[in-house]
Amino acid sequence: MPTTDTAPTPGTAPDPLVELDRIVKSFSVKVGLRRARVSAVDQVTLVVPEGATLGIVGESGCGKSTLARVVLGLHTLDNGQISFDGQALAKRRRPRRIVEQMQMVFQDPYSALNPRASVGESIAFPLRVQGVGKQEVRQRVAKVLEDVGLHPNYGGYYPHQLSGGQRQRVNIARALALQPRLIVLDEAVSALDKSIQAQILNLLKDLQAEYNLTYVFISHDLNVVEYMSDQVAVMYLGQVVELCPAEDLYRQPLHPYSQALLASIPVLDPGRRSSDEAGLRGEMPSPLNPPSGCRFRTRCAFAMDVCAQQTPVLTRADDEHMVGCHLYAHGSPEPNHGG
Repeated sequence: MPTTDTAPTPGTAPDPLVELDRIVKSFSVKVGLRRARVSAVDQVTLVVPEGATLGIVGESGCGKSTLARVVLGLHTLDNGQISFDGQALAKRRRPRRIVEQMQMVFQDPYSALNPRASVGESIAFPLRVQGVGKQEVRQRVAKVLEDVGLHPNYGGYYPHQLSGGQRQRVNIARALALQPRLIVLDEAVSALDKSIQAQILNLLKDLQAEYNLTYVFISHDLNVVEYMSDQVAVMYLGQVVELCPAEDLYRQPLHPYSQALLASIPVLDPGRRSSDEAGLRGEMPSPLNPPSGCRFRTRCAFAMDVCAQQTPVLTRADDEHMVGCHLYAHGSPEPNHGG
């Protein structure tokens, strides 16, 4: 694989590649005879350093995938600002060179591919759209297939002839074809068997190291996020409630929601199983009418009066650990689920 000259100098912090500043995104939906707004992403601020992996976790409906599509420009912002490599991006139209550098790998490896197009045609299509010459297209298609562990002969295969793991390798190859700097992986391994998941995750790590790729890795599987991520953002009902290095989250989660998520991870040892009290209570409220103040308060064992009155903001618990919870802002004892 080609070497890159964009890797940070050892001992120095990498520059931010993606910066999100107070991102807001909502959707108009029909409820009965009227229309209402669904708050999908609300005031999200994140920074993704170049060459790093930001993991995003949370329950279904928390806004993870919407945030990913906003970053890539597939959804238009309502408010806020996205910057890529120091350049502020317009809400609607983006320069072609920016589009080329931001790619996505979707959850379902089969539906992400055109069943009537061969593997080679699927990978070559974005290259042709960007005006790459025929000879270079053939070379790059063969190269990225080899990079993801497939023989170039697979270029003549069709999606129905491949296994699930092979299809996802093709999707990764297609994302690599335009030589991006950022790849958003939206539940990219959740549809695969566990053994195949491990192969794809190791492949992604190898590609990241060799190409200095930056990942935004979205998953509901906390074990997978721990393995892949340098930093983790925990989302609940469109808001980031905790942001910290991955090892800190799994060693000492601070927000009650993060603690409940980690307590819900299945373990085989009966002696290490968490009590029912540690898990999540009730259902996630509707994003059509989220709770006032802290959106998690209706499911939180530590809720106080202030939680219904004021929305908590992310504050620093230490140098790299941020949490949005009134338990910390008002000097109350740390919540502890005993895990």
